[in-house]
Amino acid sequence: MKYTLLPALLSLGGAYAITPNNIISPASISGSLSALKYTNVGGSGSYNQVTNMIQGAWPSCTANPSCITSPKQVSGPLAPFDEEMTAVLRGPMTLHNIAVYQPSNSSAATWKRTSSWQQGSAPDNLVFMNNKGGGASGEWDTCGGNSQSYSNGDFTDAAASPNADTYSANLPGTQEVNIVTGTSCADVPCDGFARGTASHGWSGSKAFIFEFDMPSDGSSNPPAIWLLNQQVVNAAQYGCNCRGMGGSGGCGELDVFEVLPTNLQQGITEIYSFKGATGGGDGNFWARPTSGTVTYMAILDVQTDSISIQRLTEWDFTQTQITRSIVDGYLTVPSMTVNFGSQNSRRAEKRSWMHRRHLH
Repeated sequence: MKYTLLPALLSLGGAYAITPNNIISPASISGSLSALKYTNVGGSGSYNQVTNMIQGAWPSCTANPSCITSPKQVSGPLAPFDEEMTAVLRGPMTLHNIAVYQPSNSSAATWKRTSSWQQGSAPDNLVFMNNKGGGASGEWDTCGGNSQSYSNGDFTDAAASPNADTYSANLPGTQEVNIVTGTSCADVPCDGFARGTASHGWSGSKAFIFEFDMPSDGSSNPPAIWLLNQQVVNAAQYGCNCRGMGGSGGCGELDVFEVLPTNLQQGITEIYSFKGATGGGDGNFWARPTSGTVTYMAILDVQTDSISIQRLTEWDFTQTQITRSIVDGYLTVPSMTVNFGSQNSRRAEKRSWMHRRHLH
């Protein structure tokens, strides 16, 4: 991968931004969206953090309330997306590569690859999980339903231990999997309530890179990639959690690439937090890769209080580190810009069918 220097100095730190040569030209993809940047992401506010989940008694949830929460105050650039995040993926999808990069120290001059996985290889500081707890791993209770569990090799059931199988890379339609770090909440306590086989996500600034395709399985199953605050999956992803609903988006969700049932050939991006909701929407779409592999990068950057999502021509997944100048190069690529400021009225209510189902 080659890079070229931008002629202008960046205002932050006075360093040169390096523009990579793996940027997709909008003209080459028939007018669909190639890059989008959310600005003014962070803020000051609160969300309802889950502090306890009461199990209830079989056969019905007798606890009232069963979901115990307390307001958590947050503030600062990128908040609450500077907290630990996980990536969730839903099929039909074929996964080829995943990598996560984070600043190596407080200066953020270098971003190191902290987690990675390649099709057919063992993951590095990355564990595949799903919402099937209560059998081979994890737990189930009457009020909370299934906890997280370790995923088996074909993403269809739970496994007894993390990454016990070699992953097939084919994520079937309707099946979901999420990725976490190799550090469990049992090893190091997690923020908020955690149960079952709960684990940590990636905090602070981070860059997620996915190589994948989304072939049609002959049905109306819509694939998606989205990022959630790790606390959501550690409690109950489809029940008692801090995500929030509608305009009050809680502890943070970023839809990176979500195909909608209304148009299975397109994907959109949206962002939600306690500040509200806004995003690319139906009129500005990613082209669904039904017959070829694509690479997408999502950079969540504390320093610039921004999130950038871009389609790339390629990515060298063997790279163990990238410089801040390269990160700045991606952040300054011409993009559709969405201001996630204090007035977020684009949509007051999140579509009820957008990856929201109840398991109990």
